[in-house]
Amino acid sequence: MKKNAISFSLSLRFMLLIAFAMLSFALIFVLILDVSVARRQDEDLRRSVELISESVLRAGTDELAFLDLAYYVTYTVYEPDSRQVLSTNDSLLPLLDSGGKSRTHFEKDFFTDSDLNIRYLTETVELGGTNVIVECALDIANDSAAKMLSAVPRLVVLALLPILLVSFALSFLISRRTITAFKTLQADYDREKAFTANVSHELKTPIAVIEGHANLLKRWGKDDPEQLSASVDAIIRETETMSGIVTTLLDMSRLERGTVAVEKTRFFATNFFVRLKEEFCALYPAMRFTISDEDFSEIETDEAKLHQIFTVILSNSVKFAGKDCDIMLSARKIGEKTVLSASDNGPGFAPEVISHVFERFFKGDASHNRNAGGAGLGLSIAKTLSEVIGADIRAENATDGGARLTITL
Repeated sequence: MKKNAISFSLSLRFMLLIAFAMLSFALIFVLILDVSVARRQDEDLRRSVELISESVLRAGTDELAFLDLAYYVTYTVYEPDSRQVLSTNDSLLPLLDSGGKSRTHFEKDFFTDSDLNIRYLTETVELGGTNVIVECALDIANDSAAKMLSAVPRLVVLALLPILLVSFALSFLISRRTITAFKTLQADYDREKAFTANVSHELKTPIAVIEGHANLLKRWGKDDPEQLSASVDAIIRETETMSGIVTTLLDMSRLERGTVAVEKTRFFATNFFVRLKEEFCALYPAMRFTISDEDFSEIETDEAKLHQIFTVILSNSVKFAGKDCDIMLSARKIGEKTVLSASDNGPGFAPEVISHVFERFFKGDASHNRNAGGAGLGLSIAKTLSEVIGADIRAENATDGGARLTITL
C-alpha cells in the first residue's frame, strides 16, 4: 500500500511536469504562430495598399474595381476630412486610419450575427491636389491561418489528455519498479550488514577460545601435560569450527552464483529414504525411522544435492529432538509434483521462528546461543540447494507436534 502511494505521488508529479512542459511548449508555439500569421497578414495588407495607391496615383479611383486583389482583402478610399468614400468593395468597412502601421480593430456585435474583428493598414496618397486615405483590411475571423491559430489551444488540450494519461501510467509503472528495485537493494544492503555482523559474531567465539588457550599455554599450561592436551584439543576443535563456517559460506557463495552444476538422475523415493535411514542409524543407533511412500514415487532430480538437503534436515532433528528421536519420511504424488517431507518428534518451531528458519546464522533466538551447536547455516544451505535444483522447501509444525520440512519437486 505504501509503495502504491509513493508511486501515485511520483506519477502525479511527473504528469504535472509533463502537463506544464506541454502547455509551455504550446504557448510558445502559439506565440510563434501568431507572429507568423500577423506577419503574413501584414504582407498581404501592405501589398494591397501599395497596389491600390499606385492605381489611385495613376488613374484615380476609376480602375480600382479591376485590380487583382486577394479575395479576402477589402478596401476603402476616402477623404479624411469629409469622410466621403470615393471607392470601396465593402460598404460596411469602418473608416479607420492606422497611421501607416498595421493594426487590429474589434467591435462587439458589429454585425447582427457576429462581431467585427479585422486587421487593417492605411496609407495617405494625393489625389487631385487633395490627400485621400487608402485603407485595406482582412477579416481575421475568416482568415484560414487565423482559424488554424485559434484551433491550436483545443488541439493541445485534446492531445494533452491522452498524453497525460499515458505518461501517468508509464511513470506509475516505472516508479513502482524503481521503488521495488530500491527496496531490493536496500534489503540486500541490510542483509549484507546483518551477514557481516553474524559472521563476525560466529568467528569471534572460536577466536576468543583459541586466544584464551594460547595465552594459557604461554603462561603455564605448556608445563602441565593435562592442560596442554586439553588446550590443544580445544584449539583444534575451534579451528575446525571456523574452517567449517568458512567452507560452508564458500559453498553457499558458489551455489548462489550458479557455478554448481545440476546432474539429474531418476530414482525411487523409498530407496532414497532407506539410504538416509541406514546412514543416520549407523551414527545414532537409537534413532527410529518410519517410511511412507504409497505411490512408490519415482523422482528425477540431482540426488546428491537432495541428499545434502535431507542430511541438513535430519541433522537438525538430532540436534533439537535428540539422538533417539522418531523420524517420519514420506513421499506422495500431487499431480506432476512430488512432495517429500521429514518430520520429527522434537519441540517444533516457535511461531515467531518459522519465518526466519532459512536465514543465515539464525538459531531461533537473538542471543545466538551456542548450546545447540552449529553456526545457524544448515537450513539456509538447504534453502539454497532447493533453489538450485528447482524445488520449494517449507518449514512448519506437524499436527501432532514436532518440526516438519517439506520439499516439493
